[in-house]
Amino acid sequence: MRVPYGISNFEKIRQENYLYIDKTKYIELLEDDVPYQFFIRPRRFGKSLFLSTLENYYDLNRGQLFDELFNGLYIGENPTKRRNTYLILFLSFSKVITSEGKERLIESFDNLVISEVSNFLRYYDPIFNEKGIPENITGAEMAINYVVNRAKQEGKKILILIDEYDNFANDLITTGNKELYYGLLSSEGYVRSFYKTIKDGTMSSIDRVFMTGVSPIMLDDMTSGFNITKNLTLDGKYNEMLGFTREEVMNIVDKLHSVKPLDKKVLMEDMVNYYNGYLFCRNGRERVFNSNMVLYFINALIQDGNYPENMLDMNMKTDYKKIESMAFNFQDEDTIHTLITEDTITTQLVEKINLEYMYSNKENVISLLFYMGMLTIKDVIFKEYTLTVPNYVIKSIFWEYFIEKISYRDKVDIKIQELSTAIRSMAVEGKIDLLSTYMNDLMTQLSNRDLIAFDEKHLKMILNTVFSLSGIYVVNSEYEVENGYRYIPC
Repeated sequence: MRVPYGISNFEKIRQENYLYIDKTKYIELLEDDVPYQFFIRPRRFGKSLFLSTLENYYDLNRGQLFDELFNGLYIGENPTKRRNTYLILFLSFSKVITSEGKERLIESFDNLVISEVSNFLRYYDPIFNEKGIPENITGAEMAINYVVNRAKQEGKKILILIDEYDNFANDLITTGNKELYYGLLSSEGYVRSFYKTIKDGTMSSIDRVFMTGVSPIMLDDMTSGFNITKNLTLDGKYNEMLGFTREEVMNIVDKLHSVKPLDKKVLMEDMVNYYNGYLFCRNGRERVFNSNMVLYFINALIQDGNYPENMLDMNMKTDYKKIESMAFNFQDEDTIHTLITEDTITTQLVEKINLEYMYSNKENVISLLFYMGMLTIKDVIFKEYTLTVPNYVIKSIFWEYFIEKISYRDKVDIKIQELSTAIRSMAVEGKIDLLSTYMNDLMTQLSNRDLIAFDEKHLKMILNTVFSLSGIYVVNSEYEVENGYRYIPC
């Protein structure tokens, strides 16, 4: 079994016989929905691969590859009328430069769009008879207008696929550059004008648009320029479109078991604890696994025959650190303490987040954590959402954030090596004296600010953090049971 860990090219996956989880039934659903669509999911949840699937399905230049690429898949057996009928313009804003000021950002934005439009014209050379974009095209808006007019002249329709529409905006917020963000997304801002140009193009040759990202932060700010998209993010019928269902993961485990005998029940339990739990819509059919995490885990089993040393992919950990920087920038420690000690928080879910009011409204930041995969839906009563931490991997990220916070604010010396030695002594020899000494030293370093409201929950939070950092224990101090909670000793 070839695992496509880190591969988001649909054609490569199908031609080189990699594992592919069939999500093509959603192409049919999307095609029957409105033509201009917007969809949010957390990082590394399969968005780029899904866009690549759409690209290969709708591209009129790839009709001869249809049987090879889609044979055996749902959409291969049930093709729609728009199959292989579009010119595909694929834009990804992941490489826009944000660290060198407004002029450099706009320049990189322009260069990216112009480059993709030029590639588009060369790729469809038999239609346009052009080897690239004319030299007098100097900006993103001009490039879009040019390709829209050329497609109209040739009687062709365009499908625009946009990946990571919000990447550069998230970078600006993470680094605290709000003024540049406002400058780009204001009523006359450069980015808003760009999306207005796409909207104008829908009056002629732009027939469909599908956009993805990880947050709705830009959605409100660009709405006046691009107010035609439907937000599918919270629509129940698309809850399982990205990520893996339990049945899909079981099918992977069955395939793995056929070549490498293993305890399937234990394997599924571990993957549920670490990677499952995501529910994105109040009426979603079931919770889904993070697809990247599952593939990372399965790939380690195949390559090394063992679980990965770290259950959280370090590449994903880097992404989540960026999320922390943005989402926790609002400095509401009470909210974070609630999440760490109780695992749940109740809020009204915000569908569009305006940066100007983001930090003055607690619902905005809690909603942002939801969209970015740090929280998920536990229950909904009317408009009140009870959100919870989805799985153990995300819990460990919260715990790490907490320990880093008190280390930075209170100058607490965590002494990781001493901690590991103390917990190893407890785990291997059954001795707790080193851990007792370590905890006593840690507690004496806490500030008066922490100790004023100190209670059982705060002690539990510190213990959870300490044990999770060790990498030896899986921490779960309270198991939910039929009649409430029961305490499980470490």
